[in-house]
Amino acid sequence: MEPLHFVLSPREGETFSAGPFHIVSRVQGDQSRGAFEMYELALGPGTVDYHVHRTMDETLYVLEGEIEFNVAGKKFPRPAGSVAFVPRGVHHGFTNRGPGQARVLVTFTPSRSQNEYFRELEKLFAAPSLDTAGLAALQRRFDQELVESDK
Repeated sequence: MEPLHFVLSPREGETFSAGPFHIVSRVQGDQSRGAFEMYELALGPGTVDYHVHRTMDETLYVLEGEIEFNVAGKKFPRPAGSVAFVPRGVHHGFTNRGPGQARVLVTFTPSRSQNEYFRELEKLFAAPSLDTAGLAALQRRFDQELVESDK
């Protein structure tokens, strides 16, 4: 089987807008034969809610701004150039406290079709009001389970 290869410019990749988040697909799972997927996430002041993945690891690299990671109940404010590795099963979330925008490179290993999750998430956020039951079902389907904070 011929190896897959490609090169993207900064402006290439499928894009998703969901609420305060702008997401650009850098590598989708089918492009890596399921090994991983990678997304660039831009957000103004805001939070990615505390959640857990049961079937994939998540690696987050801060490209711009400062992010406060909340991993297993501990908070870690970190500047650009920082990385957080979150193995499957570990509760986590992160916050951009602002005032400016932050950008984070997010890698899921192995791939679990998060591009499909982001497509559906974009549709939910485009509706006149957020369907919270639909959001919860979507999160369960794509291994994005919200959890209570580990204070």
